[in-house]
Amino acid sequence: MLFIRIVNYIRGYLNIKVSGGFTERFINICSHRGLQLWDICAEDGAFTAAMRVKDFFRVREIASVTRTKVRIIRRCGLYFTLKRYRHRWPAAAGVLLAVLIVYYTSSHIMGIDITGNSRIPTGQLLSELREVGVYVGGSISGLSADRIRNEMIINNDDIAWLGVNIRGSRVYIEITERIDIDSLPRLSDEPCNLVAAKDGVIARLEIKQGQTMVKKGDAVREGDVLASGIMDSVYGGFRTVHAYGDVIAQTEYVKTREYPLKYTEKEYSGEPKVRYGLNIMGKRLDIIPRTSDESSDEQCEDYTLKFSIFGHDIEVGAVKKTIREYTEVEKQSTVSETVKRGVSELTEEVEKEIPEGAEIVGKSSDHNILSGETVSVTVRYECHENIAKESIIDKSLIDKNQVLDYDIESGE
Repeated sequence: MLFIRIVNYIRGYLNIKVSGGFTERFINICSHRGLQLWDICAEDGAFTAAMRVKDFFRVREIASVTRTKVRIIRRCGLYFTLKRYRHRWPAAAGVLLAVLIVYYTSSHIMGIDITGNSRIPTGQLLSELREVGVYVGGSISGLSADRIRNEMIINNDDIAWLGVNIRGSRVYIEITERIDIDSLPRLSDEPCNLVAAKDGVIARLEIKQGQTMVKKGDAVREGDVLASGIMDSVYGGFRTVHAYGDVIAQTEYVKTREYPLKYTEKEYSGEPKVRYGLNIMGKRLDIIPRTSDESSDEQCEDYTLKFSIFGHDIEVGAVKKTIREYTEVEKQSTVSETVKRGVSELTEEVEKEIPEGAEIVGKSSDHNILSGETVSVTVRYECHENIAKESIIDKSLIDKNQVLDYDIESGE
């Protein structure tokens, strides 16, 4: 019965009302001639019923014989629904698009969350995950957490353990990294010297273990031994220790560059041109492509919108590009203007080179006019910083047959 109703709905059917005359005889003749009527409901000398569309055209003769009137109340079924909305295709297209989006987002990876990594870059992990079939937009079907885990650990020696959880359309990766042995502090019983990491003048020392080889005010070069790990033993001979401590030295950071008094400057012309684009799931699409023009600057502003559809995260972005055309014009600057520009530029570069923790104790700048068209600008920073670094002692130098030739003063 249910199957027949489904077939009738797909083909389409009519709800009719039969009134006047001999309604009972109308039903009997329809039944005798094989015309199907269902959902019959009597009301005040008339009745309503449902019948197939093709049968409706055969009831005219029956209505004439039984002196009844047949009127269509409603057209039902898939055929009439599609016919009714045939001029509203955008709505149908929207419904179809929504169905496709729901299907796509429920069967494809919409996001990858990685936690636990500190040394391994997230970009590298995403690239390695792509190689094993895990990437945004990839199919969820066929993914095996065990296979992903095993292949990732085999491909990356820095991963000690990896957990994979697939929840809906998102993949959650949890990582435990292997311990970097090189980053661990040296064992206290491992013989080593303290050597200078860079040139400088010793400002103060705090050697906690080892034989001090320098004093305050000494000038040292990179690689010089500051504290030796080979010391005289009270029992005669020598003993080896793990030298460690802090050696603060005055270091110098200097940058020099030549600047011409004549220089080229950009002069922008006209109003800025604005172009827009879309960024959908990491793919950029320019709505109005621009022609290539080398004499123009381009500034991009990204606006990203994240929203969720049925629990699936979707990321859509808009890109606004501001294009400004320019012409290059030669200009002449004064010596003071050139020096000021050079000092500002070099100062910024030098400060980026100074390590974290270093104390700036002095800074200066000077310049020389090399010719009528060029100025040499120098920026100098003086800092106090710890220049001591550990250097493992070559075991061959500690051999009993060679120790007498070992020169503690030079470390050679």
